[in-house]
Amino acid sequence: MSYELAEQDLAHIRHVLDYLECSTRYVYEVEGGAVASLNYWRGRVRMTLVMPLLPMHIEKQAKALLCRMDSLEGMHRREGTSSNARSPSAH
Repeated sequence: MSYELAEQDLAHIRHVLDYLECSTRYVYEVEGGAVASLNYWRGRVRMTLVMPLLPMHIEKQAKALLCRMDSLEGMHRREGTSSNARSPSAH
């Protein structure tokens, strides 16, 4: 993969994360597979990070995306915990 294609791929992944961050509750309740999906996107970012002689600006973009994925995954865990903690009468 060329560096130009790597940047395009990271831009695409950035847009996917934008969507997931804006619609987290809906995605997790309806699609249920968003966490597994994050693993797929994380793998694509890691493929970029192993490219030889990767320019620093692309490496920074990739690492920032991984941090966003970690944050999104943590948000899902917190929401899952809080919704499981509610009693049936609280609905």
